[in-house]
Amino acid sequence: MPNLLGKTFAAALLAIAGLTAVAPAASAGGMDVYITTVDHRGYRDGYHGRGYGWDKRNDRGRCAPWLAVEKARDHGIRRARIADVSHRRVVVEGWKHHRYTRIAFANAPRCPTIWR
Repeated sequence: MPNLLGKTFAAALLAIAGLTAVAPAASAGGMDVYITTVDHRGYRDGYHGRGYGWDKRNDRGRCAPWLAVEKARDHGIRRARIADVSHRRVVVEGWKHHRYTRIAFANAPRCPTIWR
């Protein structure tokens, strides 16, 4: 009986030692998966992730009048021209759908639209 108990203890000890030797080898062969996105614009002059068409010229802390006119034309206003410039807003007027209309932009970088 003591011989059987000794062999059982030795077998258990050997099994535990075998498991500890296998565990680091199994974790050493890890598999890493990375998913990355590719920007279709790439890196151009002045592009640093601030949006499409960003340029150093329109990041001066104000809305440039020429940029406000271009944005008004993008909104569909024809014959756009500057109507008013203040420290808070830039107002552009023109024609849209056979009607006289005005659009205001905040006097901030990249000219966010306030009202149409």
